[in-house]
Amino acid sequence: MKFFRRDFLFFILGVLSLGLFGWIVRRTMRKPSAQAGDDLANDFALPENANHMPVYRLDDIEFRVDRQRKTVCAHHAETGELVWESHGEEQFIVPGAAFPIDLSAVDELWVANVGRKRLEQLDPNTGAYIAFWEPKQAFGGCCNPVRFAALSGGRFVTMEKGTRRVCVYLPSGELETVISDALSDSEFNYYLLRDGETVNIYDAGVRQHWVVR
Repeated sequence: MKFFRRDFLFFILGVLSLGLFGWIVRRTMRKPSAQAGDDLANDFALPENANHMPVYRLDDIEFRVDRQRKTVCAHHAETGELVWESHGEEQFIVPGAAFPIDLSAVDELWVANVGRKRLEQLDPNTGAYIAFWEPKQAFGGCCNPVRFAALSGGRFVTMEKGTRRVCVYLPSGELETVISDALSDSEFNYYLLRDGETVNIYDAGVRQHWVVR
């Protein structure tokens, strides 16, 4: 086929345009998208204070977990004096490294009984067991969730190893949304940090950061 110079120029421009369009489409498909009600942060920067076992404080009381003794403890923040110690409803089953707790924005104290695959609420003043929460469809794996946060209105954000998911659940236990189902393999890459009603979720393995409000 014989091309005139102008036709040849149009042909080259068309090929380049198609190539650019294809590159843009591939980039768009690879980029994770935020789910309804959740914001996806584009830039990954793990905070320096990121901690797998943060300490929560209410007035003069600090709450911690003792993974070796499988208990939740409350200590006076100034003196270190033990205020109470709790084993939950019956006992906490902690097969692995994960034994997360969270103090919600409305001062509800929740602990993940990971071996039973549920969350248990404790009275922050006494450590007495109050209630438990679990999803309608049970968490998979041997021990989940490995990270969680309690939101106002009874919703929960969870990070699960094995299934490698970040989810938001309703108070009823129904799944509201899956933020990601492609977390990295290791739970030690997972961080979940609260700032009031804002929850920042990090996966250092795949360098992703999500924000849930």
